[in-house]
Amino acid sequence: MTHKFIKRQHRAIIISLIVGIYFVSCYPLSTGAIKWRMKWDKKLIAGKKDYFFHKPDSCTDVPNILLIVADDLGINETSCYAKSPVETPNIDKLAKEGIRCTNGYVSSPVCAPSRCGILTGRYQERCGFETQEIEFYPTNLIEFLTGKYFSQKDSSWVVSTHPHYPRDWQIDKQGIPPSEITLAELLKKYCFTTGIVGKWHLGYNSRFNIPTKRGFDYQYGCYGAFTLYAEKEHMPGIVNFKRESFESKYQWAMARKDNAMLYENNKKIKHEHEYLTDAIRDKSIAFIEKNKDRPFFLYVPFTAPHEPYQAKKELYDEEIKNTPHRGKAVYYAIIRSLDNAIGDIMQKLKDLNLEENTMVIFLSDNGAATYTKVASNAPLKGGKLTQFEGGIDVPLIFKWKNHLPANTVYRNNVIALDIFTTVAAACNIPLPCDRIYDGVDLMPYFLDQRKDPPHDKLFWRADHIHVIIKGDYKLIFSSRDKWLELYNLKTDKNEKENLSQSMPEKVKELQDDIQVWEKTLPVKPMWPRIMDHRFMIDGKQYLFPV
Repeated sequence: MTHKFIKRQHRAIIISLIVGIYFVSCYPLSTGAIKWRMKWDKKLIAGKKDYFFHKPDSCTDVPNILLIVADDLGINETSCYAKSPVETPNIDKLAKEGIRCTNGYVSSPVCAPSRCGILTGRYQERCGFETQEIEFYPTNLIEFLTGKYFSQKDSSWVVSTHPHYPRDWQIDKQGIPPSEITLAELLKKYCFTTGIVGKWHLGYNSRFNIPTKRGFDYQYGCYGAFTLYAEKEHMPGIVNFKRESFESKYQWAMARKDNAMLYENNKKIKHEHEYLTDAIRDKSIAFIEKNKDRPFFLYVPFTAPHEPYQAKKELYDEEIKNTPHRGKAVYYAIIRSLDNAIGDIMQKLKDLNLEENTMVIFLSDNGAATYTKVASNAPLKGGKLTQFEGGIDVPLIFKWKNHLPANTVYRNNVIALDIFTTVAAACNIPLPCDRIYDGVDLMPYFLDQRKDPPHDKLFWRADHIHVIIKGDYKLIFSSRDKWLELYNLKTDKNEKENLSQSMPEKVKELQDDIQVWEKTLPVKPMWPRIMDHRFMIDGKQYLFPV
């Protein structure tokens, strides 16, 4: 009797432990996430409202603005910047007809934060957009551990060790906060017709954060980070290349669902039979034709050459002759399609006699995604996701016929934040005085009216990564992982010789500058990062936030 009683007790204890572990594992991680409550700046919201309440006196004598953004295109993957493995004659022509910046930076080495900086003219850290917006977070410990286990099967990814995440209603607020003024909103105030054709990736909330709610009269494309180039995975005339990594598998599985769905003016497109880069080209050309007789701002953020990799077969067949690597041939063919589309859009401006009245700006949102093993920033160090030069130094070209010099190289440091300010100045638009603008008007520098550099310092921050470029020197360090590197970019653009040990005074000076800048930023990001990406570069391990 006693033996049976003890067995029943043991069984009850085991069942209680199992039930207890289950309920603990299912406990919602968001309950400890009060610190991730997303609060918008009420003063800036009020200032924005006041700025837009006052109507401009006139809207005449302004240029059209055409802003073209490639997705993950490395600076050395364009033949006007380097001996590229793929020819880009139309981008090269744009550079020959305009100003090619050789030290043109973006404010983040990853898509969404970089685009926030481009469209607001402010370091995205100022509004808390510090790392990539996340579509979903683990909701309990089981999901967290499962995600951590499966991601670590791919040794490139490391899940955050602090699983405290926002609630769903907070996650929905991710994106450009309503306190920020986008370039589209600014130009729309001054009588521009505005359009976006391509990738948004700056918020999904249909009430306040999709393009048509942020200043765009017309929209075509996807709201998320990626989508298929072809309507389906297997299509005639399309060649695919899939990587064996969990993020690549996720992209292929997503296809054109959810945030990878295509929309036109917030209406789902059930079928887009055209290759997406060509569709973006055609929609852009149609927008230009429709608005040729009025001032327009057209933002063309291509999805190329971002994954998932799908190429047109006729271009793939040409590229495979030059490289035996299927993945690289597909990738180069995608870049070829991008370049062809840019050429067709530029030709339309010429055909409509709009060249002289259109400022054209071309750049990439960050460096090439070297972790795919098909893209390259060589000889620059690092790539997308890293704040090394390969991740933040991008192709950046300005063209405005008969207003800016042609076939010119500009070598001083500039940053994508300057686009907003330069466009505003070219259109004689006064900026609001209630916020800091980090970009500068580049026109006087391009016209040789000013000899000093546009920026004495440039900054980057993403969670534990901190960076400054000041003069010739660049300091980059991880406050969490305790590594620190100092480079002289004038003599060592490829970041090979770490000078931190031999120049401690310079390290201290730059660290002090970073501290001063960071005191002007919000205390914390608007939302948490979920992962780091592990890189092995020159035999050393680095973890960079996503």
